[in-house]
Amino acid sequence: MIEQVYYFNPSLSDASFALSCKNVLSKLVRPDRSIIDQILEHDSPDKADIVLPDGRKFVWYFAIGSMINPISIYLRDIIPLMSYPAKCPNHKIVFRAPNGMADIEACPEAEFHGVIHLLSDEQMSRLDAIEATYHRIIINSSNYQEQNHLVYVYKRIVENQLICPPSERYLDIIIKGCDYYKVQSAYINRLKYEQEVVPRKQPHTFQSFTDIPEDVFYSVEELAQHDGNDPGLPLWLSINGKILEYSGLPPVDHPDYELQYRFYPFFKSRCGGREATYVMARTMYEPLYVISSNDNDLCVQHRAAIEDEFYHRINYVQNKKYWKLIGRLRVTNSSL
Repeated sequence: MIEQVYYFNPSLSDASFALSCKNVLSKLVRPDRSIIDQILEHDSPDKADIVLPDGRKFVWYFAIGSMINPISIYLRDIIPLMSYPAKCPNHKIVFRAPNGMADIEACPEAEFHGVIHLLSDEQMSRLDAIEATYHRIIINSSNYQEQNHLVYVYKRIVENQLICPPSERYLDIIIKGCDYYKVQSAYINRLKYEQEVVPRKQPHTFQSFTDIPEDVFYSVEELAQHDGNDPGLPLWLSINGKILEYSGLPPVDHPDYELQYRFYPFFKSRCGGREATYVMARTMYEPLYVISSNDNDLCVQHRAAIEDEFYHRINYVQNKKYWKLIGRLRVTNSSL
């Protein structure tokens, strides 16, 4: 039996992405051009950093994955000083296991395209924390006027992982960003029509948490107490009003420790003691759904998609035994 190959459908999310841009990007306060010009006075194409006389530092960052997309980068509270399309010679983009995330690979005579952002050093440090499975390297880039500049790019820490297709959602994010920043159309078309993808799940296949203790409710205040900062209280988080409890990190010498330790800081800092659906909507941006200027304004299907994603993360074999459903969140806001 021949396995079916799926390719990206570029039209499904066009309207939602356009509305998301209108909702959030049109309200951003852009840096004054004179400030950018003052920074660029200290720029050198043979350096990936700009250091001002007062010690402030700025970074040229070549985005290859979701950070190409203006909504994705906005949802991480990052506003570039400037952005422009560019290409990287003698390298190619590959998508690697386990989730088909973008990586770069040296390849003579090849080139890939993306978007270069000028960020503050503080913004770049925050991205370093987010891109925990990558490390920064310096490569040469060229803008569409054939001007070269050294830039930082993220490369996977674990090298030579298997090649696997990206998810349709992830490739959609990349392509929408390429379109927005006017990356070369031939490159965009290769991504659209030649790159195999793992198709999106259909809403009728979404799974949700159902094994919830009956008649057990906790207040928002009780949930907030379990934010992971009190060693005497277990970490709680809520997904669509369903509260899960984390049993805690295993011993350092336990086989699961490294994986649990890698993700625990995210759950604690971003999700602990709160309704995490809104956080996950920002973390796992899906162009199919409109991003509103009001974080709490999520449609029913978007909420279901987020819960499905979280359901599968929690039920992953190395995570399942660390989480349990303990009750529901008592709320008066009907939006939940």
